[in-house]
Amino acid sequence: MKSLLIVTLFIWSFSSVATTDRSRYEILPTDPTTSTISKELFYTVINRVESLYNNDFAAKGILVDFNADWETSYFSAWAHNDNPPLYSLNFWGGMARIPGVNEYGWAFVVCHEVGHLLGGKPLNSLELFSWTSAEGQADYFAGAHCLKRYFDRFPYSGKRVELSSKVSEECNGSEHCLNSAKAAISFTKIIRYLYRETPELNLETPSSLDPQASILSSYPDAQCRMDTIFQSGKCENDYLSLESWVCEEGLGSRPKCWYKK
Repeated sequence: MKSLLIVTLFIWSFSSVATTDRSRYEILPTDPTTSTISKELFYTVINRVESLYNNDFAAKGILVDFNADWETSYFSAWAHNDNPPLYSLNFWGGMARIPGVNEYGWAFVVCHEVGHLLGGKPLNSLELFSWTSAEGQADYFAGAHCLKRYFDRFPYSGKRVELSSKVSEECNGSEHCLNSAKAAISFTKIIRYLYRETPELNLETPSSLDPQASILSSYPDAQCRMDTIFQSGKCENDYLSLESWVCEEGLGSRPKCWYKK
């Protein structure tokens, strides 16, 4: 069903923008881009994340196929319940080539998809996707759990990413927090590229949204997603376990712009 939705979206894209701006729906491997994700790094990040979570998938009793295609020029990454306990995580090269994506942002994308399978509650409230963690929870898992494992094991070696003094001070020397901040900045380049009416996003101006209930059937607001990624890096619970890694309140907890206890 989700695959059908993706195809439908691309048919709409072809009919609406193909005559004007091809970059709105695809980026070929040969197209110029400021993304620093090469073909090699595209696959390397995916393989690294898979290696970090194979034991956790096995402990949960699920089988997960990681399917990646650098050559596919369109923008997508998604989790799919192929035939439980078999699931798949799928990644297309076009998304990694979006301008502004670096290893922080690409690792976040892969970690987010893992979060749909391992992030736990709250789950998506739509019946069709009730097997998967909600989008906000997948964002939170990526920062509070997966990115920490990833950069502990595979230190970043790309071009230096600068943060504002205020953000750096807020992280108070925590590498996990700094890495999540950098991932949030890179990932939101993807959001603003795909949804070009999205206003400027900033780690220093968190979302003021305060919904009455948790947002569980759709993506939270773009600024709220940035806030979630940043705040998740401040959580100091045990990210080597899947038992008590969530910070339920206080520093590093899920922001109220999408989550309500």
